[in-house]
Amino acid sequence: MFSTIVGAHYIENNNQGRLSISMPTNFESSGYQVIDNYLSLEECQHLLALISAYRENNEPVEIHRPMKERSLRYNVIDGDKIKADFPEVWQLYQEKVFNQINEINTKHFIPLENTRVGVNINIMSARRSEYRWHYDRARVTAILYLNEVSGGETVLYPNYRILLRRKYLKGLQRFLDWCLRIKIIRAVLRKKTVVSPIPGRMVVMRGNRCWHSVRPVHGDTDRINIILVYDLPGADFPMEKGLDSYLYTQKKQTSSDPNYG
Repeated sequence: MFSTIVGAHYIENNNQGRLSISMPTNFESSGYQVIDNYLSLEECQHLLALISAYRENNEPVEIHRPMKERSLRYNVIDGDKIKADFPEVWQLYQEKVFNQINEINTKHFIPLENTRVGVNINIMSARRSEYRWHYDRARVTAILYLNEVSGGETVLYPNYRILLRRKYLKGLQRFLDWCLRIKIIRAVLRKKTVVSPIPGRMVVMRGNRCWHSVRPVHGDTDRINIILVYDLPGADFPMEKGLDSYLYTQKKQTSSDPNYG
């Protein structure tokens, strides 16, 4: 189930039909955790049916932001729509996953006040979708996969950031992040983890310290997953307005990475 290949950890299939937590188990020191069979196949199929029915009458917003190494291209159903139209997904966010997050953390995390961002359904269309390299705004992100596709793996570099907390140091933060993106540094540090989308699998990561992206989706099946985000009470996100526009609307942007304003 867990193997190491040329310095990268590959999380493979687990077909035992029961909940299992993949190594490593210390979330805070490792920066991530993979939980297989978090939802049953039947639960995943039920949620997929709800999403399919929604898409018959509603077109999720398509986001396309071309970038050099890997572009941002996906369709999204944001948290406000989920709260109104997907009560079961909203309950996952507010209760089941919320409780799981706080079982594996020493700090107490809560759902975001910004409901639009807190939980999303991401749909990556077959043959033309991928998700850019980025850090998340919040401290904890969970990705819950609902189906298996060709491609569409989540690539993680856990605990791969020197994070500066002072707002006036954002220029230095940008430089440090750029240094860690250099291919030779990535190869030497050997931090890469590749997680394949498997129904019911959930990967939890320290989102603002984990550099991650999604590989292009192949084949004929859309990749569908739920993103659930948590942070400490009173967490502040100075870049929030610009980042929300970048991730949830088709408006033209003035910055290629609103995380840095």
